[in-house]
Amino acid sequence: MKRLALTIAVISLLALPGCAQKPAPEAGFKDQAAMSYVQAHGLKVDVQLPAEFVGASTVIDSKAAVSAANSSYTLVSSSGAGAGLAGILVASLINTQMGSGTLQRDAEKAALNESRPLADLLAGVPLQERLQRRFQAASQVSGFKQGEGAVTARLMIEPKLMLTPDRGSFVLVNQVQLQDIAGSPLYRMRIEVASQPIRRCGKQCIDDGALDLAKVTAVLDECIDESMRVLSADLMQPTPPPAAQETLRYVLDGQRVVERGYQLAQNGSYWRYRNLYGAVKSVPVPFEDALSSAQLARVYGR
Repeated sequence: MKRLALTIAVISLLALPGCAQKPAPEAGFKDQAAMSYVQAHGLKVDVQLPAEFVGASTVIDSKAAVSAANSSYTLVSSSGAGAGLAGILVASLINTQMGSGTLQRDAEKAALNESRPLADLLAGVPLQERLQRRFQAASQVSGFKQGEGAVTARLMIEPKLMLTPDRGSFVLVNQVQLQDIAGSPLYRMRIEVASQPIRRCGKQCIDDGALDLAKVTAVLDECIDESMRVLSADLMQPTPPPAAQETLRYVLDGQRVVERGYQLAQNGSYWRYRNLYGAVKSVPVPFEDALSSAQLARVYGR
């Protein structure tokens, strides 16, 4: 009976707000007629700048996380054995205040503080106007016909900069949606482009932590250009068959990334893939065991 009560209590805890698992990201969407619609009618770019343009990923020390998890397990187990559901609920509250909950709050606070130098640097730039011009120009260079009349496609882009864990570079995250004249979606995707280093000194000398506006904006411009190249390529690429799924592996900023998805054609120094949750990613590092151009052509039936 005690074991049954403990099981019910744990299930109850998992159902509490903040304990439930996050839902899977919304899958991307692509109408095969999207590119032909743009070629026929052209498009107009609409950049929608979020309230907070610069953010940073949260970083939690792995040893501290393991220690907090062990403490949580011990606290909940010992309290639950002697006090039933009430004991587990109290233990959960204490753990949230002193254990893993504190780690998460500290990580979020640190991420906010570490994103401020870049946010402050860009604060003096008229971002809405500049990003609107840059995305518009990049879309034209990438071969998109520009809409002029009343009947055009609408390309809505919501960009955001997310600093990488080492804070030496960022990922330009674009929520992209292409609509026809009636407002019906033709394409919806998350396009992520990992940047080159943005620190003033780069990787060849001691990093003093300083940021140079000219360098940051140049790196950002290149990410915008690559975002539009990725969009153009993805719209023209046929939908990959399920059998084309593979495991992509690469090392970015010292962190090893392993993700299931579909490798896309390489472009210059960028390697691209589409994951299983509606994101197309472009990284300036090669994949391990990457498919060749000939293999990719066979995979996509070309």
